[in-house]
Order: sequence, then C-alpha cells, then structure tokens
Amino acid sequence: MKEKYKIGDISKLLGIPIQTLHYYEKCGFVTPSKDEQNHYRYYDAWDVNFLLDSKYLRSLRFSNAEIEQMINKDSMEEIHSRFDTQEKKLLDIIYHYQAVLDELYSENRRLSSFQNHIEKFQEMKSPQLLFNRYRFNNTYNIATDQNGEMPRISSWLEHLPFVKATFIISHEGIKEKKQDELAYWWGFSVSPGRAKELQIPTEAPVQYVPSRQSVYTVFSAHEANTFIPSLYAKVLKPIWEMGYEISDFPIGRLLVRSHEEKQYTRYFEIWVPVQ
Repeated sequence: MKEKYKIGDISKLLGIPIQTLHYYEKCGFVTPSKDEQNHYRYYDAWDVNFLLDSKYLRSLRFSNAEIEQMINKDSMEEIHSRFDTQEKKLLDIIYHYQAVLDELYSENRRLSSFQNHIEKFQEMKSPQLLFNRYRFNNTYNIATDQNGEMPRISSWLEHLPFVKATFIISHEGIKEKKQDELAYWWGFSVSPGRAKELQIPTEAPVQYVPSRQSVYTVFSAHEANTFIPSLYAKVLKPIWEMGYEISDFPIGRLLVRSHEEKQYTRYFEIWVPVQ
C-alpha cells in the first residue's frame, strides 16, 4: 500500500507554501487524492515526483501553462522543441541585460568625466542621431500631429535606457543673437544603428540629424526657467565671442539632475555646429 502524506507534510518537505501547492493542483501539475469524508488532500511519492519536475522546469523559466503541458501531455519531440524555444528566449534576455549593463557602464563613465568639460569648448564632430520631438519650449500643445493629437512617444519610451532625453535649439532664434528669441524642442534621441537593432519606429515626425562639425561643451542650469538663460550666457555668447558663426541648430542631451550645495542642478552636453 502506498504511503500517503498530508499537504502540510509535503509543504515542509519541499519548502512549498500550502497555498502554492493548491495553486499547482489548479494548474494541473499534480492531482493528489482526496478523502471523501474530510476532503483532506493526500500525496504519494508519485505526486512528489511531479512537484519536483515542476520546480525544475520553473527554475528554467518555463511558464505554468508550458509546465502543465510538459508534465501531462508532451512527447519527447515536443519537449525538445520547447527547450529550443526557451533557450532562445533566455539568450534574448541575456543579450538585452548585457546591453543594459553596457549602457550603465557607459553612463557611469560619462558621469565621472563630464565635469572636465564644463564651460570648456572643444571642436569635434557631433554624433548622428534620430530625434523624436514631443515638447516645444514649455508646452506640449504645439507638438501635435496632423490630427491635432498630442505626440505619441510610448513606442520610444519602451526602449529606455537606450533613448536619451535630448533637446534641439531652433536656428532661427539663434540668428537674432538675443536671449528672448531663443526657442527649443525637447524629445528623445537614439543612434541610427541602435534604432535599427531595436526596431524603433523612425518614420515621420522622427528627424534625422547628421554628424556636423561642432563646438562641444557641458553647461549647467538650476531650477525651472533657467535653461535658456544658462544656455545663452554659458554657451552661445562665448562661442560668438570666439569668432564662430553658428551654422545650424545645436543639439544636446541631459546628462544628470543632482543636488549641489543644496541647489537643484541640471547638467547638459551640447554640440553647436559652427563655421
């Protein structure tokens, strides 16, 4: 006669909460016998084998539905196919988080070095970028499509941290060389290569920004409404004073927001096309 064990005994043996054992029964992983009089569940060694199999398959990140099929229905060929599919899924996850780790490493290096560039000016080529705008100055109402709807950037936000908070300064406002005439767009940017890799939508109104000969610098601003005054005083005026002509719209990215000496501080990097 087979030995029978109460659900509490199996819970202690396998370290599985009683509620979870009930759930596993509901999922079809195991079918313990039930006493018709007291409705207690009783497990035997055969049931324990199925529970151990289910825990093993769960450790390989198979879903409950897949586990139920493998335990109760699948042939060897079907199980092998599921393992092939799961292997690809896990490789995709590993690749994604390796890319996230690489991005984190790159950003950490940038954070450790950007202060060396604050209000220092260096000629260099700007990066190629795809820019998806969503805000003009401090309003979202202007950033509408032809149907009068607010811009939709959710498909880009799904690809954080690979898309970056980015701004473009209108070249028309710069031509006047007056702070009050400056205008800007905020959006997100990504390199064309990364956009292709991640299959990020790049159709209009996404804007391609080519690499251009530029002056690069880093500047800071503080609370709300200090962005443009800081940009004008710390970036544009010095560039004009150095004898450069700004030939196209500047583009820049938010580096970090922090609290310095009890003051809210934002740091930005910017590429200003010059001739």
